[in-house]
Amino acid sequence: MKLSSLKHHYFFILDEYNGPKFIKQGEIMKIQTKLLGSLALTLLLTLGMSGCGDDNTSSTTDTTTSTDVIPFGDGEFAAYERVAVFPTVKDANGDVDFNATYAKVSALANLFAIHVANIDEPVEDNATFKATNWILAGTELPTVNNLTDANVTGHILGIPTKLPIDPTEPVSITNTKKVKVVEVCNSGYASQALGVVNVGGENGAKVAKGSYHATALPCEVTIYNDADGIYVDMLNPETIFTLFFTEVFTSVEMENLDFKEAMLALPTQVKKEIYSMIYSAFDAAGEDYNKTSEKLGTIYSTMSSVLATTDTANGGKEPYRHYTYTASDPTKEFTATDAQTIAAKIITVMTSDEEGVVGVQEAALKSILPSTILGVTPSWKSGRVEPLKVPGGSWIVEACSPTYAKEALTTGEFHTGALPCEIAVTVNPDNNNTIDVSFLNPEFMFGAMFADGLADMNETQIADFNQIIENINGDLKTIVDYAMDNNISEIRAYSDEKITPIVY
Repeated sequence: MKLSSLKHHYFFILDEYNGPKFIKQGEIMKIQTKLLGSLALTLLLTLGMSGCGDDNTSSTTDTTTSTDVIPFGDGEFAAYERVAVFPTVKDANGDVDFNATYAKVSALANLFAIHVANIDEPVEDNATFKATNWILAGTELPTVNNLTDANVTGHILGIPTKLPIDPTEPVSITNTKKVKVVEVCNSGYASQALGVVNVGGENGAKVAKGSYHATALPCEVTIYNDADGIYVDMLNPETIFTLFFTEVFTSVEMENLDFKEAMLALPTQVKKEIYSMIYSAFDAAGEDYNKTSEKLGTIYSTMSSVLATTDTANGGKEPYRHYTYTASDPTKEFTATDAQTIAAKIITVMTSDEEGVVGVQEAALKSILPSTILGVTPSWKSGRVEPLKVPGGSWIVEACSPTYAKEALTTGEFHTGALPCEIAVTVNPDNNNTIDVSFLNPEFMFGAMFADGLADMNETQIADFNQIIENINGDLKTIVDYAMDNNISEIRAYSDEKITPIVY
């Protein structure tokens, strides 16, 4: 499917009676009265949906009020951006050497990861880098490191596709192309986003309920290839700080001018720094490539369209789902170390590469997964052998189903930045007798981050994606509940109350 030819005639809706669906444009008005929470319908009615590489300029005319203008960057943003394009590797006859090109993808991912891990960016360039040193996610090491390929390879995620490495051979275990994902994190910016420290300095303010945004971090850079080139894309930080922090932009903290100024500057500064790291890494290595800043996916050009995504009172969807689990001992006081231990046990239940049996859950768990009940083998596993630490005491489990990842990426490999599924384990900030577990809401993720890639699907494919949304949500919740009930003695069984700490 060529994303450049998408005709946006299917839209994501949440039907009150039948759950999340993708429907044809002509059918929207017929069922409008039955909608509970429609992300894409709200967007459609306010600005229309812009697709891959399209510029949605209709809402940036003179009719756009000053308060509706996106207050950072160039006034609009897309979910993803293409940062660089490398040439493919050619053989002696001038034809694409697909295996060598795929090997180059891995080499470039390692090169970028090593650069992030080993360079103290503010020391190297204090004019560009304003916060603390960036690190490669998963490495909690001193500022100046000497990491090599062997050190970083285990911290780079590989998300499988349905595509072969060598298109002249059939897809197989050894001939399946994976998109390389390099996750980077900056404790200074993460601490601001998660409400650990003030945004705007001493006179600023903290992001309210900041810890409940943990699953939106860290920042992701993806590298992959096709027959025409090797692509370096990124999940746009401007997207993260708006679609996943929308309530912040209408919060009381925005009345604090120091907070407001810094918060509006934060997304573009983070984006600027990631761009700079990518270019510095490849320039220092003498790589031959083209720099770009191509917008990919749905383009947002008004703040009203951004805020509408999570305006739950008017059809929006929450980016997260939060559940609280109570201690079996009422005197128990959980700590961040307990949260780490619980996250690690969830990984054990889910399985990880370290265990040797990847994606094969215990029989008792497997039998109750919604996917299994419907005859699907999701093969859930953690993308990392250990949970990922983020500021504020949260620990992240990066869950991946190769089965569902492959389906999701049929919409375009640049969507990989929205994968894998994040689960955060945190001590409840208001009651340390409870553990909170947060999920990225699959309904929101598919509606906001994948809508551009679904337009040319037939009705069967649309139905399959609707079922995938339900399966992912049900599977992940079942896995966490199973871990809590069977592997974590400190938790009272079945105390999985849904909470709404963030009101949109």
